Amino acid sequence: MQIWLKERIGNPDLFTGRKNELAYFLDWIDRIKLEISQSTAILSRRKTGKSALLERLYNITFDKNDRVVPFYFEIRETDQWLADFAEEFFLTFVCQFIAFRTRKSEYLDTSRMGTFRDVAATARKEGFEYLGLVTDNVLEMSRQEKADRLWNTVRDFPRMTAAHYNLYVVQMIDEFQFINRFVFRDKACQNRIGNLAASYLHTCEYKNAPLLVTGSWVGWLMDDLNRYLPGRFLKDPLGNLAENEAVEMIYKYSLIHNIPVSEKTVWLMARLTEGNPFYISALFRSKYPGRDLTAAEGVRKILEFETLNLDGSINATWMEYIDSAFPRINEVHAKDIVLYLSKHRDRRVGHGELKKKLGLEMSDPELEKKLKAIFRSDIIEEDQGLYRGIRDNIFDKVFRRSYSDDIHHFVTREAPDEYKALFEEIHERYKSLSGTYSRYKGAFAEFMIIHRLTHDVRKEDGLYKSLMHNLPDDFSFAEYEKVGGCHSPPLHEPEFQIDIFARAGEKKYSLIGEVKNRKAKFSVKEAEAFREKAGELMKLENVDKAVLFVFSVSGFFKNTLVYLKKHGIAWTSDKRWLEKP
Repeated sequence: MQIWLKERIGNPDLFTGRKNELAYFLDWIDRIKLEISQSTAILSRRKTGKSALLERLYNITFDKNDRVVPFYFEIRETDQWLADFAEEFFLTFVCQFIAFRTRKSEYLDTSRMGTFRDVAATARKEGFEYLGLVTDNVLEMSRQEKADRLWNTVRDFPRMTAAHYNLYVVQMIDEFQFINRFVFRDKACQNRIGNLAASYLHTCEYKNAPLLVTGSWVGWLMDDLNRYLPGRFLKDPLGNLAENEAVEMIYKYSLIHNIPVSEKTVWLMARLTEGNPFYISALFRSKYPGRDLTAAEGVRKILEFETLNLDGSINATWMEYIDSAFPRINEVHAKDIVLYLSKHRDRRVGHGELKKKLGLEMSDPELEKKLKAIFRSDIIEEDQGLYRGIRDNIFDKVFRRSYSDDIHHFVTREAPDEYKALFEEIHERYKSLSGTYSRYKGAFAEFMIIHRLTHDVRKEDGLYKSLMHNLPDDFSFAEYEKVGGCHSPPLHEPEFQIDIFARAGEKKYSLIGEVKNRKAKFSVKEAEAFREKAGELMKLENVDKAVLFVFSVSGFFKNTLVYLKKHGIAWTSDKRWLEKP
């Protein structure tokens, strides 16, 4: 897949998992052509990968080049005059539409597209007279400073354009909750439009250009949707990564950042972070000196630094979140409430307990109003009319680090002791599963072989060829353009997963591998299935010259070796592939 819109994740290979979410929303986008997809809001806290998901959906949809035009727009967290906001929205859509229809990625960079007149000229040059005409009209409204009329026009423009060209549009609007907070009626940005989301009341119902919006302030966005757009949006919470996807992310980050991990610490990190993508990336990017992710003690020290040290990125991100929330909800008693709920986050707490334990002299309606405000700021959870702290061990440590009764004692004794107990609990669970938890053993083997193919095989070509059987006579390891596992594209039939794909340049053999790190031997049935999915991958990736290989730590049945020889598939069971560098 080509990356058309630059993704903020950076290296596209860092995007990990979200297989179910991608499949669901790509199907949702595909059903726009039947005009049956309802506008939807993706809800989760900051740093959970919402923007990365939207940008990947955009690029897949753009690359697919079907009749659904992707439009991505981020509402910035800065004060804006409505007219300027409307102009930016309009020009972004026009440029992305032209880029999609012409397949010219340079049009996606709106900063290079020039003035309204330049964009109108480009539209006409590329054969889009309708876009040029509307751009002229929008420019005239902008000159007359008719901001309300301008916004009403441009807000409906994506679905009007879709209708004009007999196409469809998916409107991906990132951080939708900011529309009610950062857009103003006047140039001086003194008169905030607190209900601008309501302008979408009817626009979002059109099925030829539905909205797919995100919100980092979950309670805030939920409140806006329920108040101003009741019944118009489906709400889809975006959770953490599934455990197997968290493991994949850890190994992938280890390879790309060139930071070693071990089989045991991968399990530990996946459990500690609970699959939160931000927490995982923070462990790899931490500024902690002497960082070591190959040992449990090293992981614990990094996590303590990230959560208990003011310079830790996890601490800084959560505190930015908290510091932004409290001024909006009236700080009186709020910190005490959050601290109490956080300490007792394993259970639900009612009004009576809070008032008694915290000495709150307020009525139940007054307390409920404050609890609702704190909930809308995403720093407590609501559960059947009662409340509890966020069930997130890492957030709990960050909050208590700043608001405990005795901060010094918490940082030096209490939190480290809690982390040690948690690490021991996870370690004991790992020991009970080791030997049977083949998912992690297989992932570790894939990780080590990918590391070898990336860093070692070219330097010791003869050694690594000697570890393999049934290689072509003219085979040599290459400096591979890309090495990693890969999945079939979302919605592709048949669905498949390849453990290792190492793409080589022209005239060199690419490698397609199956990895089994388990007690059972590799069977003919497995070989047949591997050969079939490898053939699908070669067709999809336009690979003409490749060697298929199987690594099976427990070896192969005799009839399997006959099959592998017959079909030119290489094999190895040599454990030197798995030795630590």
